[in-house]
Amino acid sequence: MKNIRIKAALAGVLALTLSAGGALAASAAPTPAPSLDQMWLWNPEETIVQSTDVKAWDDPVYGYPLDAGFTDYDDMFTGPADAANVFTFFSNPGDELDSTKWLGSGFSGFNDPALKTVLTPALRPIDIDGLGMAAAKANGGIYSVGIAFTDQAGVLVKGVSFVRLNVAPGGNYTYTPTVEGTVDPDPTGDSKDIDISADVQEAPGDLTFTVPTTSVALTTSINAQKLSESTGSITGIAVADTRRTADRKGWDLTQSVANFVSGANTIDKANFGVKVTKTAGNAATAGTEQVAGSAVYPSPFATAGAGVSTEPNTTLNADLKLVAPAGTPAGTYTSKMTLTLVSK
Repeated sequence: MKNIRIKAALAGVLALTLSAGGALAASAAPTPAPSLDQMWLWNPEETIVQSTDVKAWDDPVYGYPLDAGFTDYDDMFTGPADAANVFTFFSNPGDELDSTKWLGSGFSGFNDPALKTVLTPALRPIDIDGLGMAAAKANGGIYSVGIAFTDQAGVLVKGVSFVRLNVAPGGNYTYTPTVEGTVDPDPTGDSKDIDISADVQEAPGDLTFTVPTTSVALTTSINAQKLSESTGSITGIAVADTRRTADRKGWDLTQSVANFVSGANTIDKANFGVKVTKTAGNAATAGTEQVAGSAVYPSPFATAGAGVSTEPNTTLNADLKLVAPAGTPAGTYTSKMTLTLVSK
């Protein structure tokens, strides 16, 4: 609770005096897109490329959805029904379905546009153009190469069929065929699940508020209605709610004001207006303005609901106005304003 003693000199100075009372982050490799069809690489001599064969960057190779029967030329890759174009592509694992991240690409073509089929696409890396291809050859790494079915503009990828290349610095590579049901065509891969648990604790906290001044000088003048009017403000009233989550039930800050007295003369507290504004924090709401002449006390100064706010600290300002009724004798009038903070 904070007590504010208010002192006013009509057509002079009003003095206002305040006295205080009382997480686990983890990174993982990108997940490759699923291949629409199985894919093996074949040599132009119509022999299959074995996964242990070392191929040069410029060796001709062709994609085929089977590991036998290449000479029959009767098995084709099939794209989605809404595909409008087909491209060869070269990408990092996980980027197969994002054409903006491809390291290189080249226009291919449908064998039958109506059926969305592609026959033995040429996939040698040297024929795939892109800004990232030179670095991929020079540095080596794990990459995907295959065909991508796209929209008419060649931007939106509808589906992909691909194999995985293991490129050595300089461009020589081996590959892993994509077999049925494979998402990441790496038969030597493995994964293990690790259960993580943590006991989360909260540091103890408090519900407190402060008023950064013990005295406010109000300026008095004669207003347009020929009445004595004294104005001023209190700035930087701060409420901090750092209690644990379970204890954060919200709070109410209430104001009360006593009548103004100068000797035997009195000005009713209803003539003292207070307008509260919130300048910081999203947890609280300022109380309704008490208008000089019709003010009611006690009344809400500010309030906050239950729950944890991202901004638990609230800052408030209060504009003050005392309007003396006509016929009030001049003099120094004093009062006391009390702010009381309670948890809901």
